[in-house]
Amino acid sequence: MVISKADGTLGFNYDRPQSVGRVRSFYGNFGMFVRALAYTLANGPDGLRQTTEDAVLNANYIRKGLEGVFDLPYSSPSMHEVVFSDKIQAKNGVRTMDLAKRLIDYGFHPYTTAFPLIVPGAMMIEPTESESREELDLFVEAMKSIAQEVEEDAELVKTAPHTTRVARLDETAAARKPILRWKPASEQPQNT
Repeated sequence: MVISKADGTLGFNYDRPQSVGRVRSFYGNFGMFVRALAYTLANGPDGLRQTTEDAVLNANYIRKGLEGVFDLPYSSPSMHEVVFSDKIQAKNGVRTMDLAKRLIDYGFHPYTTAFPLIVPGAMMIEPTESESREELDLFVEAMKSIAQEVEEDAELVKTAPHTTRVARLDETAAARKPILRWKPASEQPQNT
């Protein structure tokens, strides 16, 4: 896009054959578009196919590793993500958020817990194409260990995380009374 003058009026000229096209602030984060374009150009058609196939392979590898340990609500093969539910662990009072918080203690970023909405207690695991087999194996072993902990000491999982500076947050209170700006504890309003 360039600014040009037509009929004595300044305006935006989007007719630029060598450009990426019209990009405006309300279309999203410009940096994300640049990153996506750079990734696409760096990989090329064959590389994009390979990275996609690797992501699908990784999701199905995790699926196979955790089948029977966690409830698998769908029998169709996974694409780039695999979705389990907390149905088995819920029998011991442990829900998907508890499992996700415990995963932090094992050094893994938790899986997505809010989607898909059609699976109660969803655990959506999306390994990327860049995860090594060793990393996938470590993740599967961590999830199996957590499932075993649910059977032996559900309270350990329900009170996780245990290795972080901050214990489990009260998510309901955080949603109802958000603190949008940090202040030292001495300046925080006291609950009465």
